[in-house]
Amino acid sequence: MMLDATKPNVHRDLLEKELESVGIRLNKEKPNIYFKQKKGGGLSFNSTLNLTKCNEKMVQSVLQAFKIHNAEVLFRDDCDVEQFIDVVTDNRVYLPCL
Repeated sequence: MMLDATKPNVHRDLLEKELESVGIRLNKEKPNIYFKQKKGGGLSFNSTLNLTKCNEKMVQSVLQAFKIHNAEVLFRDDCDVEQFIDVVTDNRVYLPCL
C-alpha cells in the first residue's frame, strides 16, 4: 500500500476498509479451520479447544444460510463467525502489508 505522507491517517483507514470489503485481509492470517463439504451424513462439528467466540449452533446456522447441510468442520483456533464465513466462501486473500 502506498500512501501520501502529506495526507492524514484517515486515508489509510479508508483504504483498509475498502480492501476488507472486497475480500483482501491485510496483516491477518488465514483461520485455522478445516472445512469440507460432503455429499451426505449431516454436519460433523469438532474443535480442538474451547470455543468462546463461536459455537456449534452458530456454525450450523451459517451453513444453512449457504445451503450447506452436509459438511465436516474442525476448529483448531478460537475463530469468530466472520472468519468462519471467510473459510466457507473460500474467496478471501490474506496478504502482509508494509
